[in-house]
Order: sequence, then C-alpha cells, then structure tokens
Amino acid sequence: MKPAVLALLALLTPLALGQNLTLEGALAKATDQAPVRAAQVELDDARANLQRILADPLLTRPARVQAEQRLALAQASYERALAQAQSSIVGAYTQVLEAQLQVRLAQKAVEIASRGLEVAQIRQRNGSGTALDVRNAQNRLDEAKSNLSRAENGLALAQSSLRSLVGNFAGLAPLPNPPALPAASLSQTLLSKNPDMLQARQRVELARLQVELLDPSYAARAEIEAAQARAEQAAAGAREVERGLGLQYDSLYQNLEAAARALSVQQAALANARETLANEKKRLDAGLISQLAYLQAELSYLQAELAAQQALGSYWRAYYSLLAGER
Repeated sequence: MKPAVLALLALLTPLALGQNLTLEGALAKATDQAPVRAAQVELDDARANLQRILADPLLTRPARVQAEQRLALAQASYERALAQAQSSIVGAYTQVLEAQLQVRLAQKAVEIASRGLEVAQIRQRNGSGTALDVRNAQNRLDEAKSNLSRAENGLALAQSSLRSLVGNFAGLAPLPNPPALPAASLSQTLLSKNPDMLQARQRVELARLQVELLDPSYAARAEIEAAQARAEQAAAGAREVERGLGLQYDSLYQNLEAAARALSVQQAALANARETLANEKKRLDAGLISQLAYLQAELSYLQAELAAQQALGSYWRAYYSLLAGER
C-alpha cells in the first residue's frame, strides 16, 4: 500500500472509531451558529466603516463618534451572540448527559422489577406468596419498562437537540470540573458590556454631543433647550435600563450561587452513596444480603449519581446563563 494511502487511513481511523465529543469541542462550534455569524459580519463591517470614516479628510466629530459607537455596539453584540450560543450548547450538552443517566437508572429499575417478579413467582409456587403479589410485581415491571421507554425517548430528543447545534457525535465526554464561583463584581462587569446598556449610554453620549454642538451664536434658545431636554430624557432612560438589567444580573448571579451550594451538597451525597455501595458489596460477598437487596443499593447509588450530574449541569447552565445575560 502506498505511503500516501497509509497516511490517509491513519487520519481517518480515529474518525471511524468515533471519538467522544468534549464540552470544549462542543463550545468551539458556537461560532458556526447563524446569529454569531451574522454578528461577526456586522462587526467586520463596522470595523471597516470606522477605518473609512477616519480616513475622510472632511471628517466631523458626530460622524466619528457614531462610527466608533457602531463598532463598540457591534463588538458587544457579537460577544453576547457568542455567549448565548455557548449557553445553548452547554444546556443541550448537559441535558444529554443527564438523559443518559436517566436511562441507566430506568434500566436498573427494570432489572429490579424483573427480579422482584421472579421472587413473587417463586414465593407463589412455594406457598409463601399470592397471585395478587405476582400481579403487583408484574404491574411494577410494566411501569418500569414504560419509564425506560420514556427515558430512551428523552435521550433521543436530547441528542437530536445537541446535534442541531454541534453536528454529529459518537458520544459525549463527562463534564470537566466547573469554573469556580466568580466574584459578585462580575455582574457589574457584564452589565457594562451588555449591548442594551451600551446602546442606552450611547444615546446619552449622542444627545449630549448635540447639546455641545449648539451655540447661542447660531442656534435659537428653544433649539438648545430642546436638545438639553432630549439629553436629560436619554439619561433617565439609561438609568432605567441600568436598573432593570442590574436586577436581572443580580438574579442570575444568585441562581449561580444557589447552584454552587446545591452542587456541593449533591457531590457530598454522591461520595456517601459510593461508600455505602462499596459496603453493600462487601455484605453481598459475605452472604449477609440478597442479590435483590444489592440491586436496590445500586439503584440508590444511580439516583445519587443522577442528582449529582443534574447539580453539575445546573451549575454549568447557570454559569453560562450569567455570561449570556439571560435565563
């Protein structure tokens, strides 16, 4: 076989085997989202427009300010579009991981219910159980199978949602360790970069610029006073926007704090569940508990694992919701 063909096969082999998608790899797909691409086009055009404006020998102050404002707003809008796309990806990614655990949990419930039905049938045959016990066990198995079907459908839906954002993937890698809880001051930093806040402040800047450009030597007093009134209205509007967005960012940060506390609790509970399961395995090996009892212990551990996974996913989602400035 030719060396070139061998090299091509070496490149294709990992793809054929199907590598798991990581959260980092998924987030890298955010720039492919249509809103982000549109924001990038506007940013590039605003940057080129500013360069053209600055090169104009007849440049006026209002033209320069407006071009600078357009670029600043385009930059902020791009960053928000990117953060929102990343937030959507994080949400879809974490939902798939949680759905996978829900399927495992449902599968374990089916296994336990099947074993429970076998036990009920054995007890009926040896006279220690009734036909009603068997019917109840059968009903529990049917319900467990129905729950498994719903969990599998939920997983398929979650996978489809993620694929619509990042394309095909063979599987997902576990979530990495989450970023540490940021300082509360991050809310103010994000507020200052919010496009809505920036646009409100730009209106104030333009309104005040119009006042500065009016001189009594060539502008009527009524015109100057009207411009001043518009500047005051713009300032009042900006304060209202800042108040509303401030409350929104405070709420998002509080959600992140709550998610951090919940994550700590669930991770501690998972550690306890892991230790309990290890002890139950020792008891099973020593003949102190039945296989059915051990299956119940495995189910409890999976429930703790799912709760911890959901808490971790909630933290990641809350973190990116804060960055995106939206729930």
